[in-house]
Amino acid sequence: MEKKKFTAKKIIYSILGLLFLLLLIMGIRYLINSNAAKSDQFLTKKPFVQNMDDKVLATGDIVPREEIEIKPNTAGIIDKILVKEGDKVTVGQLIATLKIVPNVSAINDAQQQIQNSQLQISNAKMNMDNQQKQFDMQQKLFSQGVISKQEYITSQQQLASTQQAYKNALQQLSTAQKQLQIVRTGSTPELQGLANTQIRSKATGTVLEVPVKVGSQVIEANSFNAGTTICSVADLNSLQFKGTIDEAQAGKLKEGMEMNIVIGALQNQSFKGKVTLIAPKGTDTNGTIKFNIEGDVYNDKNVYIRAGYSANGEIILSSQKNALLLDEALIQYEKVKGQDTPYVEVKQKDGKFKKVYVKLGASDGINVQILSGITKNDEIKVWNPSDKDKEALKAQQEKS
Repeated sequence: MEKKKFTAKKIIYSILGLLFLLLLIMGIRYLINSNAAKSDQFLTKKPFVQNMDDKVLATGDIVPREEIEIKPNTAGIIDKILVKEGDKVTVGQLIATLKIVPNVSAINDAQQQIQNSQLQISNAKMNMDNQQKQFDMQQKLFSQGVISKQEYITSQQQLASTQQAYKNALQQLSTAQKQLQIVRTGSTPELQGLANTQIRSKATGTVLEVPVKVGSQVIEANSFNAGTTICSVADLNSLQFKGTIDEAQAGKLKEGMEMNIVIGALQNQSFKGKVTLIAPKGTDTNGTIKFNIEGDVYNDKNVYIRAGYSANGEIILSSQKNALLLDEALIQYEKVKGQDTPYVEVKQKDGKFKKVYVKLGASDGINVQILSGITKNDEIKVWNPSDKDKEALKAQQEKS
């Protein structure tokens, strides 16, 4: 009897064990299938057809082609400023006036020059008087027939020479006296204050900057210093783009290429331009070699462009019409015969993905041209989805 009970229990335990094992196997299979199905769900993107421009981008700013700095002709203190930044000025227009600060050394030099001139006048007057007496005597002797006509003419020429020397000495004194007056006041009555005290524009254009104010002391430009700038003037209708490009792009460019100047401050308005200069020598900027580039800016729209605006210069190298493009982030690479070879993963009819090698063309940094390998109807796996892509994938899974 006990033996039959033991046998029945054994059978029951065996059945329960088999049921548990079966349930365990089914659970594991469900998890595997579930995970496999989940892992097979990827967001995909399709290539698209669009025009493709292969272009080089230079960063820089807009500057006037020629900027004139107006400087005084003598040292002094600003008395009046008659213009402000943004004003239009013409050549010869009065922009500021000065009060002259007398220079002690210059005054001493001028006074010394006056003294020298007065001494020269005294000597010249004495020579002229002596020569006049000599001439009067020679003239009397000539009338009496004592001396020849040639001797008489020589005496006459000597008198004229001393008279001219006397006049020159008088002129030098007058010049020295005027120079002293200019050193002291900046002008003379004959010049009506126009000599040094009035600063006038040397160009027609727009006042860009007035770095001085009334009461500022200024100095003239000379061999030892650049002088004080009263204001700077430029023609804002004649502008150019100045920027830099990377060394890898410099070799692709040449002077005369057309470019688009995009100014961010003007809501990314674009202006036509042309490359006028590519620097023959690069400069090291934070470990990267940069080359200076310049280009004309054609403001056909008559938009008011301020000097100093930041801008980007886009130079089109080539343009592909109806190119097959793909998001460059979808391209993967692997080593094939020692070279990095691009490929994508294309979705198949069974839902699986197949590796397909592709040939790439031009790139604009976001999209890349596909020359061969896939068609516009292929679905390409997004293998490195962004947060936005992940949200789209989640929405796709919930919908399915």
